[in-house]
Amino acid sequence: MKIKIPRLRIHSYILLAVIALSAAVSFIVWAVHFPGVRRTFVYESAASGSYSIESRYLVSDPEQGKIRNYIDELLLGPISEHCRPIFADGTCVLSCFRRNSVLYVEISDDFLLDDAEKTDFRKKCGLFKKNIIRNFPGIKQVVVFAGGNELFADDK
Repeated sequence: MKIKIPRLRIHSYILLAVIALSAAVSFIVWAVHFPGVRRTFVYESAASGSYSIESRYLVSDPEQGKIRNYIDELLLGPISEHCRPIFADGTCVLSCFRRNSVLYVEISDDFLLDDAEKTDFRKKCGLFKKNIIRNFPGIKQVVVFAGGNELFADDK
């Protein structure tokens, strides 16, 4: 018993070449416009006080720098409505720079808009620092300033 293999016509070869070429072009376009770098964000749950982790894709090469872009996103707050932001709404980064493995961040005074009696600023600042260190392993220490003064300098 002899198996007969069908022969393809020239039109079929051209069609296969066009499909392969479009798949290659599609893959290249996808690779160039990849969604970005995956970063994790840890926020405190509003109901239980436990922590909740969110993942987001951030731009691979932002104009203001990767760390500053991450901190801006972190200060915008959680996507989930069941979590509370780290600092009060309106808190923003005034300056941010890295020297060796230490990151210096100056935030606006708007973080003080939280109720001082109910808010543990030391815990919130610690969560802020842990988020940064978790996503950028080259950073070993984060120093946070507000109003020209270092926050919780005695925590070192």
